[in-house]
Amino acid sequence: MKRTEVRERLREIFAAILDMQPAEIVPSLSPDSCEKWDSLHHIHLVNAIQETFGISLDVEQQVEILTFELGELITWETLKAEGRASE
Repeated sequence: MKRTEVRERLREIFAAILDMQPAEIVPSLSPDSCEKWDSLHHIHLVNAIQETFGISLDVEQQVEILTFELGELITWETLKAEGRASE
């Protein structure tokens, strides 16, 4: 899977769960800048990421998803570690 594919799929996940337009999902999007991104929505985001990409994130990784950009990085690194991602 290419990095751009990961980014676009994540953008769709974030948009669906946070009830936003994909174009509104910017790298700096965070719970501080998005009223709907509360603890419950965070759990939904993590679950959707794991299900969509077929990965398992440990608790530390789940907590580190503090922005869209970090969500992308953590997902990308996990896929790379599993040999399922290519530049």
